[in-house]
Amino acid sequence: MVSMLHSFFAAVPLAAIALSLALGYLFGKLKIGTFVLGPVAATLLVAIALGQVGVKVSGDVKTLVFALFIYALGYMIGPQFVGSLGRSTLKQVHLTVVSTIVVVVTVWGLAKGFNLDKGTAAGVLAGGATESAVIGTASDALAAQPLPKEEITRMQSNIGVTYAITYLFGTFTVIFFASSIAPKLLGIDLAKASREYERELGGGQEQLPPGQFEALRKFDMRIYEIGAASAGRSVRDLEAELDGVVIESIVRGSELIRSAPEFVLRSGDRVATAGRREIVQKAAEKLGRETTDASGFRMIAATRDVVLTNRKVAGQTIAELAAKTDPQMRHGAFLRSLTRLGQPILIAPNTLLAVGDVVSVVGSPADVDRVSKEIGYPTPPEDKTDFLYFGLGLAVGFSIGLLGIPFAGTSLGLGTGGGCLIAGLVFGWLRARRPTFGQLPTAAAQYLKDFGLTVFVACIGLATGPEALHQILQHGVALVVAGFAVSIIPGLFALYYGKYVLKMHPVILCGALCGRQASTPALNAVTLAAGNNAPVLGYTVPYTVANVLLTLAGPVVVLLT
Repeated sequence: MVSMLHSFFAAVPLAAIALSLALGYLFGKLKIGTFVLGPVAATLLVAIALGQVGVKVSGDVKTLVFALFIYALGYMIGPQFVGSLGRSTLKQVHLTVVSTIVVVVTVWGLAKGFNLDKGTAAGVLAGGATESAVIGTASDALAAQPLPKEEITRMQSNIGVTYAITYLFGTFTVIFFASSIAPKLLGIDLAKASREYERELGGGQEQLPPGQFEALRKFDMRIYEIGAASAGRSVRDLEAELDGVVIESIVRGSELIRSAPEFVLRSGDRVATAGRREIVQKAAEKLGRETTDASGFRMIAATRDVVLTNRKVAGQTIAELAAKTDPQMRHGAFLRSLTRLGQPILIAPNTLLAVGDVVSVVGSPADVDRVSKEIGYPTPPEDKTDFLYFGLGLAVGFSIGLLGIPFAGTSLGLGTGGGCLIAGLVFGWLRARRPTFGQLPTAAAQYLKDFGLTVFVACIGLATGPEALHQILQHGVALVVAGFAVSIIPGLFALYYGKYVLKMHPVILCGALCGRQASTPALNAVTLAAGNNAPVLGYTVPYTVANVLLTLAGPVVVLLT
């Protein structure tokens, strides 16, 4: 069987990648309690197993897919990364920077204590800190070292095996620490604290499990017949009293009239109103009786997801924005949902808006069009990609990766990984600033990121296979200890630093503990324990910054070890 597999993979080496991908995604779904291995680590483990028969994959394949992954990652977080560098998020950025330094120092100390080589130390960083991108940037840094080629190849193989082992313990540790241990050390009941923080923000949303939604509509349209008490009054006056209800259109007799602020209503006019359900229901007290007679009306609603790019909007709370914006500008359009880096954000008066947020707006088509232009630009169609911009960004990334500074007999540079990350950040930010070019839909970017990373780790695993057993036998116990240590030591430091030095709110701090390690599985565990999405507000900025800093920390560890 081994001979047959070797012959098959020798003839079609790409089949080994495809099989690693398929089995990795299959095994990555397996759950042990709340712990899920995930497709990346599972793909690497499967590839290491398949690699035992001997598989040779072109190095160009590995370079290309890693470039796709790291560029797409930079492109997606670019607007948030630049937007996070402000006063409102200073504490979260501060925490992430300091935490990353502690991570690097911890890895360096472990490397000294356990006598780890450069590749093994970089693998400890990648797995213990759960930052897969380190595999690529550290490999690039090793390739530039003034060492024999065989030694470089061996240490690059060590990165993959070490990552696979330490990732298991690093992921488990951050999930358990952030969701269970940290709240106890902070002296809080996470669910109760999250509800209280939600009330502080002015929200009251309940987080529902996947697949569930509110059966009652949040927004409603109703028709009322104007009574004597409201006759002779203008649309503007009535809307001011109703506070949140808008009069979209009016039917007088059989004539449909577009609502205008100064239009004076008469007794018997029928008006179509829109707004939050609980407010629209009370409109009868001011307007008159509700009627089911919809003849003459043409009521069409629209919904649109808009990427926030307007700097005048970003940095304000929802309440501040509502107070400062001209009522006629926001007239008839309502905020339905808010997401940041794919994570739902609480919609509350004191929720801060940020560049790159995706705002879902509902209302009449004309109102949605007007408000969308004020916020930013609609999310791009899912079937259109500007390959000119995409290709140019990759080319720039490869060029940046070639730059280096001579140092101690070697060249210090960012390599392909660092270069494409920087290019992705810049091109993603430019796209957010000028949304008329450079279209790369979120779904397409997510696909490139996921596909690029899993194929890359499959290539690493297949090449690592023959060296895996030796690495495990040499450093087995040390790698288990290192996986725990790189997650728990910086985590404890970040917790107490955030609590006593930065004075961060404990709910925000729990989210930040997940973000500073770029761990979405940990965030899922924290929000589940919290019972709502309040911790997400502390997650997104550290996640964005950590993805950049930890990725660039790979070459630093290679140089320090």
